[in-house]
Amino acid sequence: MKIAVVDDDIQMYERLNSYFNELLGKTFEVSYFQSGEAFLSAYEKGMFDFIILDIFMDGITGMEVAREIRKTDRNIRIAFSTTSNEFASESYEVNACYYLHKPLERERVKTMLDRLNIAEIEEMRTANLPDGTSIILRDIIYADFSSHCVTFHCKKSGNITVRTPFSEIEPLLCAYSYFFCPYKGIIVNFYEVSAQTDDTFKMSNGSIIPISRRKAKEVLDKYSSFRFEQLRKGENT
Repeated sequence: MKIAVVDDDIQMYERLNSYFNELLGKTFEVSYFQSGEAFLSAYEKGMFDFIILDIFMDGITGMEVAREIRKTDRNIRIAFSTTSNEFASESYEVNACYYLHKPLERERVKTMLDRLNIAEIEEMRTANLPDGTSIILRDIIYADFSSHCVTFHCKKSGNITVRTPFSEIEPLLCAYSYFFCPYKGIIVNFYEVSAQTDDTFKMSNGSIIPISRRKAKEVLDKYSSFRFEQLRKGENT
C-alpha cells in the first residue's frame, strides 16, 4: 500500500511511520510532504492508495488539498489528522474515511487502518501502461513479450496488447513483490500460480510458464517467500 502523509510536523510523521511499521510490516510504502503545496506539485492520480492530511498547516490547509484531490479522484481514501473537531462536518464533503486525533495513539492508528479494508485496496490497485491504458494489477495472470508487443493475459479484462519494449513493463510490474520474471520475456503474477514444479508454473487459466534453468533457484526462492508471506498473513493464494 502506498501512503502519503502531508503534515508540517515532522515528529507527528515519524511517530505515525513507526506505527505503520508495527502494524503493516513490509506491506506499505510511505511518502512524506511538509506542506500542501509540496504535495499538490507532486501529486498525480493513482500515485497513492491512501492520503493522511493535517488540516491545520501554514499555506494550503488539508481541507483545501482534499478538495483539489477530489476534483480528479473520487475514490482514493483520505483521512485527516487534527487536534480539533472544528472541520468534522466539512470532512463529509470530501468523503473522508477517518478523523485521526492528535496526539497520535497506536490504537487510533490501528482503528483507522482496520477501516481502510487494505485487502480491497490491494486488489483494486492499478498501473498506467506506456500507452496510457490503466490496468488492474491483480487482474493480470501473466504478461509475455512477442513481435515488439507485450500482451497482458487477464482474468476479467481478457488479453490487452500494448506495443512497447519489455524493458518498459518489467520494472513497472516487478516493483510489486507478487510479480516476477521466471523466463526471458515473461512475467507471472504469483497470486495466479495454481501449481509449481522445478521448471514450470501452471497458471490459473491453465497456461504453463517455463522457469529458466539459469534463474531457477532465484525464481523458486522468490515464490517460496511469497507463499510464506501469504500464509503468515492468513491469506489464501
